[in-house]
Amino acid sequence: MAATLLNTAIALPDYAYSQEEIRGIVANWLVDRPVQAKKADAILSNALVKRRYTVRPAAWYLEHTSVTARTEVYREEMIRLCERAATEALMGAGVEPEQVGLIISTSCTGVMIPSVENHLMNRMPFGQYTRRQPITEMGCVAGALAISQADDFLQAHPESAALVVSAELTTLTAQVEDFSMANVVSAALFGDGAAATVMAGERFTARGNGADPALENGGRLPVRIVATRSVFFPDSLGLMGFDNTDTGLKIVMLPQVPRFVREQVPKHLLPFLAEQGLRLEDLSHFLLHPGGRKVLEGLEKKLSLTRKQTRISWEVLQNYGNLSSATVLFVLHQFEREVRPRPGDYGLMMAVGPGFSAEFLLLQW
Repeated sequence: MAATLLNTAIALPDYAYSQEEIRGIVANWLVDRPVQAKKADAILSNALVKRRYTVRPAAWYLEHTSVTARTEVYREEMIRLCERAATEALMGAGVEPEQVGLIISTSCTGVMIPSVENHLMNRMPFGQYTRRQPITEMGCVAGALAISQADDFLQAHPESAALVVSAELTTLTAQVEDFSMANVVSAALFGDGAAATVMAGERFTARGNGADPALENGGRLPVRIVATRSVFFPDSLGLMGFDNTDTGLKIVMLPQVPRFVREQVPKHLLPFLAEQGLRLEDLSHFLLHPGGRKVLEGLEKKLSLTRKQTRISWEVLQNYGNLSSATVLFVLHQFEREVRPRPGDYGLMMAVGPGFSAEFLLLQW
């Protein structure tokens, strides 16, 4: 019993900065450290990110460095952005909140207890028996993982709908006193934002008053999830993650990550496709998490993908930066609105993250 992806919506914070503006901010931050400033400017210049959104003005981060202050903002903005994205996604799918049997939330850039889906339950008319599942501490892979786990739920409950809400406020993890290159790379790549995706089981019937996303997208039918695969790579714990310090979450990101992804991920992707009777050449669409320039370029080279096939991943990276778990949903959101797959087309959604781990979803229109 295959689940389908009905609709995706995004929500962005109030502040936006071009990469040129970020370069100026970082230069001022490192004004007394010329060696780091030069390296940082080179990283920022080569990241191919054009713009990022932030939950607070740039100056705020220099003035508010306490974990308490940033946690308060995290909770406030998580609720606001997730509610906006969830409301728009449900309305666009024609799904009433009380029809949702499961809400999955993903985030790794802050902590709030109760988790954000509990706040949504109090602010939107979900049913009292709606299940809730926060996915934390999974980093960039969590958005794709959430869709996989929602698919598992909908196969067991085909009459139901599910809501995935992914929100990351990565700028709240910025370490003002950390002058390491990992922290600079974080400043070069990561941004803030939220996305929500509505999914439906095979026997689900929408009864909302919203627009039909198939009609909005030129009559294109929703996409079906054919198969999913979670991959864990042993002995790779130190490649990426956060250290929880007295000044908050401190990013860990080794320079070997792009090479690791390029060399290891295809070894598991190709057998996954073969189990479905497919080769890489049988796929028409690629919804790849844009972890960064080197990650995307490495996958393109290893999988022999053209820039046309990965265009949307590049555009999401350029226009929003890396949004950790929410990024792949931003890719899905833009794909839904710009691409018109043919009936029967296959596609791949893929994300990687700390652990080290990967998530594959085989899609068909």
